[in-house]
Amino acid sequence: MFAHIGEDYVVNSSELLLIMSYDIFMSSEDNLRILESLKNEDRLVVINDDLKKSIIILEIDGRLYAIVSPVSSTTIAKRFLNFNYYVDNYLDES
Repeated sequence: MFAHIGEDYVVNSSELLLIMSYDIFMSSEDNLRILESLKNEDRLVVINDDLKKSIIILEIDGRLYAIVSPVSSTTIAKRFLNFNYYVDNYLDES
């Protein structure tokens, strides 16, 4: 299942490890080091430099990637839940 996370970006739930508020994530020194490492390895995408509401951590082919999104973490989580609810109900009706 996929969820839209801002502009032209969607995330596959099978690759999703974490959705978190950007401000909370950035309050940890360990998280800052992780983000800096991902940035140095070109595995960090910032969708909108002016609006940073959430961070999404993905594992793709055994490697971590991070996306900073202008969409709130609760909205992204709801998108995953609503998609799952829609698919479950659609399949039940068939």
